[in-house]
Amino acid sequence: MKKILIPSDLSTISENALRLAVDMSGTHNPEIYLINFTKHPLGESFTATGEIDKKYADEENVYTISLVQKYHKQLGQLATKYGTDTLPIHYQVYDADLKKGVTSFVKENNIDLIIMGTSGEESADEFFTGNHTEQVIEVATCPVISVRENYKRGDFSKIVLGLSTERDSKDNFLKAANFLNDIATSLNAGIEIVNIIDPDKNNKAEREKELREFAMKFGLKNHTVNLVSHTDKERGLINFARESNAGFLAVFTHAEDGFFRIFRSSFSEDLSMNSEVPVITINLHNI
Repeated sequence: MKKILIPSDLSTISENALRLAVDMSGTHNPEIYLINFTKHPLGESFTATGEIDKKYADEENVYTISLVQKYHKQLGQLATKYGTDTLPIHYQVYDADLKKGVTSFVKENNIDLIIMGTSGEESADEFFTGNHTEQVIEVATCPVISVRENYKRGDFSKIVLGLSTERDSKDNFLKAANFLNDIATSLNAGIEIVNIIDPDKNNKAEREKELREFAMKFGLKNHTVNLVSHTDKERGLINFARESNAGFLAVFTHAEDGFFRIFRSSFSEDLSMNSEVPVITINLHNI
């Protein structure tokens, strides 16, 4: 976890992502990139404090560049607010829309982790809604942490992994486990594997054996296995994470083709409205 990308629309919700990144930094001081993704006519040649070239001086371009200058200034203020001498925060207005911009920026800068603020809603009036987070998860080649507007720091030494052993031919569980191990190591955290079982089924011993073998096969380090009886898998997982004051809730997913939702709609709504636990999502098909 050496390089962290924070996509920012300069809202309070996206500022929570920066707060979380700083909270996670501890003593290892990663490089943090606070980036606003906005299409503008000047590309990489743009300097936020420079003069506007005459060829870009038409009304539409002047308006866009003025906005970019404003965004750049606000990013700088956030970088100053949260950065330190040992944890400088790089900031930029990147000439691209969100989805394409994140894809390019991650590749160009060897990003290890993306953290995004999200309201958990899908309103057209909000830039960083659940839909935009899902778009990033669909293309992300590294873990994505989504943090809600009611973020409060939990116990970073606990990562709850909601795990199912079902898989398909595209799943890269080995690399996903390595990503999660890296995050856990940087936080000095243990991984609490949680599987929600039907209270009416008497298969605890079989399921626990299956989960332990799965964790060993794919190299999950410093882990425990927890079987939780609940009639609703999503609520059972949320409750476990909340009651243990976990710092993070982690899931592996198969996000692709624009149809993915972080969880089924009922789970997403419950998590966004009721959970203060940031969610680590690792796309098994992209990594």
